[in-house]
Amino acid sequence: MSPRPRPHHAGLPHWRCTRCGAHWPCSAARLSLLSRWHGDRVGMLLMLTTLTREAFVDALKLGLRPDPAVYVARFLEWTRPRSEAD
Repeated sequence: MSPRPRPHHAGLPHWRCTRCGAHWPCSAARLSLLSRWHGDRVGMLLMLTTLTREAFVDALKLGLRPDPAVYVARFLEWTRPRSEAD
């Protein structure tokens, strides 16, 4: 029996995926979030908005100079339905 693959979680305080090392939410995490929050888009957006703020604050604590627009794009813009994104 093979071990279960590790999920794609955010590694704090750098907000990199603990599995693939990409900026979180990575592609796999996004798919997982869409599946987990299916039917509750508003709830997912509220949670992601909170995580956006947490990631931004963590970046400031690390001495970085984060760009708010980059964090919004990274955490929220991918959630827009394709018809809105085109």
